[in-house]
Amino acid sequence: MLRLTPHPRASRLAPGARPRFWSEADCQDLLARLARVADGGGTTSVLLWSTWTGNVRWARNRISSASEVRNDDIRVGRNVNGAQNAWLLINDDADAALVRAAREAERLARLVEERPQGALYAHFVEEPTPPTAPLFFETTYAVDADRRAATAEQLMQAAGQAGMLSAGYLEVGAHSMAVLNTDGHARYCQYTTAQYSVTVRDPKGTGSGWAGVDWPDWSKIDGAKLSALALEKCLQSRNPVAVEPGRYTTILEPQAVGDLLIPMMQGDAFLQYDPQNDLPTQGPFSTSPPTYQAKKGQRVIDARLTLSADPVDPDLAFPPFNPMMALEGQEEEFNLDYDVYHPATWIEQGVLKNLAYDRNFARNRLGENLGLPNSGAVRMSVTGPTTSLDEMIATTSRGLLVTRLDGVILLNSQSQLCRGYTRDGVWLIERGKISKPVKNLAFTESILFALNNVEQVGVPQRVFHPKTDSIWTIPQPVIVPPLKVKDFSFTALTSAV
Repeated sequence: MLRLTPHPRASRLAPGARPRFWSEADCQDLLARLARVADGGGTTSVLLWSTWTGNVRWARNRISSASEVRNDDIRVGRNVNGAQNAWLLINDDADAALVRAAREAERLARLVEERPQGALYAHFVEEPTPPTAPLFFETTYAVDADRRAATAEQLMQAAGQAGMLSAGYLEVGAHSMAVLNTDGHARYCQYTTAQYSVTVRDPKGTGSGWAGVDWPDWSKIDGAKLSALALEKCLQSRNPVAVEPGRYTTILEPQAVGDLLIPMMQGDAFLQYDPQNDLPTQGPFSTSPPTYQAKKGQRVIDARLTLSADPVDPDLAFPPFNPMMALEGQEEEFNLDYDVYHPATWIEQGVLKNLAYDRNFARNRLGENLGLPNSGAVRMSVTGPTTSLDEMIATTSRGLLVTRLDGVILLNSQSQLCRGYTRDGVWLIERGKISKPVKNLAFTESILFALNNVEQVGVPQRVFHPKTDSIWTIPQPVIVPPLKVKDFSFTALTSAV
């Protein structure tokens, strides 16, 4: 069981007052109140996610919006007389709302197929929670609305003084999640998030620069440095020229590497077995039909690269479990067998070591209780000497330097072929020097092809990949190096700036 000391500000301030997010004591109190109004005995379960975010957005060097968002997602589960657990979604913790939720969950539970009470929880064995690096930072929690606005005003000044237009987004947040039931299971985690991204453009629309990053700790985000980098890229990318599409030696800055890697890490590439038919998936790391065996022990990418994820990694820290996995299956089912994340090495020095699998596969095929799920977080480590971006440029006779990629879509799971386009700064390199900015290009390339055509690697760093599209999505940090890749395939010019 994970036990973190609840942040004092998360506790209820007064009767009727709303905390920014739920403390562990708040979650336990909610479960106790639900249990008191439950009817017919059985087990009461609660899956809870609460979040607070504060943000400010600006465009054309003027703040356009600022807001704070507070959201609670409460899943109430009831198991009565051996019926399958059923859940009901609410966002109101008032006593009357809890009574209504308990009655409706009990009604749903009786509608689904009955099973013996013992069979429902026989598979559930308490899984130890791995330790994590710090996830909650007061430096993030303390960034209030006044400070966010003042920071935004400061960060857009340099672009305005240079006659450029700045657009940016700044957000901080505090979150908690819990899975509890009256059988004694309790798991709780709280964490903070912070992100900053900025785009600077020429008023004539001839140049664009971008920079951004996300961390749980706001103090690690150097907004002034990022803004200066975006401004520099904008000034250097003005008046681009067109180059012919084709295969180029390409220097991908860390953000571009992350943009290309994410579809593989967060798609089905690491799902070894299809839960529907208990067969290996037809992904990039399986053999040909009819066997589809995993290519463990085979080299699949450049030998200098290692892909791993560890909740204890201080630069990659992420919550050690994902309650969303508890909701898999039919809509009316509520299953507490969810993902708990442990340190995992997927590819070590180019060799495939592990593919992800859940606890059902671990129990049924391996005779073990612990799964090895893929959190989506990834660190790409480097073995051997590294090369700076300046050195990569100096050793390139002709090629392209790419800031980032956008609109990346996975076209084929087997080959990991992707399509997308460059954004916010592309430059032509000739005879070891940047010669001119070029217009954006569309690309069609396999991440596996690229990772097997690496000429030089740099120092890994954290890149921009915040997960704020859903209350149910935990952070998935990404740390990658810049890469110099030969024969990267650009297929067309694009009109995007």
